Amino acid sequence: MFPFANRDGEAPRVGDMPMRRIPVIAAHLPMAAARKVAALKRIGVLLVEREEQIVGTVDESVLSAADDETPTATAMNPLCLCLSPAMSVAQARELFIRARATVLPVIAGGFVLGAVARADLERTKPRASEG
Repeated sequence: MFPFANRDGEAPRVGDMPMRRIPVIAAHLPMAAARKVAALKRIGVLLVEREEQIVGTVDESVLSAADDETPTATAMNPLCLCLSPAMSVAQARELFIRARATVLPVIAGGFVLGAVARADLERTKPRASEG
């Protein structure tokens, strides 16, 4: 059994949800390029890479607010807000609210597994015990 798979009667977990692939953009590229990648991939978050390391994210709020010529590295959010596959949907919902995010990456063991959209999370029905 997949370690994060939802067992009967347990609250749904982030690992049970559909995940989206997250495109990666180089930190030195301008925000205009980041906007083009996000539009082509139809996603609201990009991972930012510098020297083969994921160093941050660019979400919808940054994509819409930053000037075209601003380097992505200057506008990005450091990679500190993310979901874990073992996290309950209720915990993930709280993190989305605190972060005011529409999409968050899912990370396990240093690997980016994908991203979960808040809209997908809101469609997940909580178990009676989850509240």
